[in-house]
Amino acid sequence: MLSKPKFKNQKLKRPQFLYQAVQDEVKAYIIEQALVPGDALPPETELAEQLGVSRNSVREAIKSLETLGIVEARTGAGLFVRNFSFDPLLENLAYGMMFDLKDLADILEVRFHIEHSMIDQAVAAVTDEQLEQFHAILERMRALLGQGKDYDEEDRLFHRALWANVKNRSVGKIVDVFWMVFSQARQRTQVPSNPDPMQIYQWHADIVDALAARDNEAARVAIVRHYGNIQRVLNEMRISRDEPDNDEENPIS
Repeated sequence: MLSKPKFKNQKLKRPQFLYQAVQDEVKAYIIEQALVPGDALPPETELAEQLGVSRNSVREAIKSLETLGIVEARTGAGLFVRNFSFDPLLENLAYGMMFDLKDLADILEVRFHIEHSMIDQAVAAVTDEQLEQFHAILERMRALLGQGKDYDEEDRLFHRALWANVKNRSVGKIVDVFWMVFSQARQRTQVPSNPDPMQIYQWHADIVDALAARDNEAARVAIVRHYGNIQRVLNEMRISRDEPDNDEENPIS
């Protein structure tokens, strides 16, 4: 009978938060053993014994790993590697961004650079069917903006569609996470409305026009204009919260 694989560190030293060290060991174990979603992990009692910690420390670590979407505890069955999801990351990011608009500005900058640097791939991958989808989204967006109604769902669908055909499957998920963070933060802050809401429609329409023309440079310019608008909204959110704008320069203008 083959012996069970052991954890790298048999007995953990006691850092300031022992459960964090247990988390690190469990994550390292998953990687080293090349476990995949659905694979079983050792039970809590065995984890505690191998690592030389209490079961309470193991339980605390497992709860944190469940929150992160790394493992799941099935009643009566044990611990298992979980299918990765961006949802836990989204929930934690959205919560944290409620309190620090500087962090939100950093997230926005990352999102901009992802979309701006990869827009060439979106141009290369665009299809006629995708363009039809964009035009349908734009029509709904224009109608909602004209009525002074919320257009968030259409905006989200637009950015999802933008990355639907690129080979990198993660970029759309990452952009969607950042979109949700910004959207939820905006909903919790009083932001003055755009004096010309049709500008919002036009910024999106310019991206579609560039895609239809298969024009990389026009697409990059359209992305810059679009994010310039988001930066303006963020600055207004800062003003509404009386937070100073310490950025020496606008990274996305």
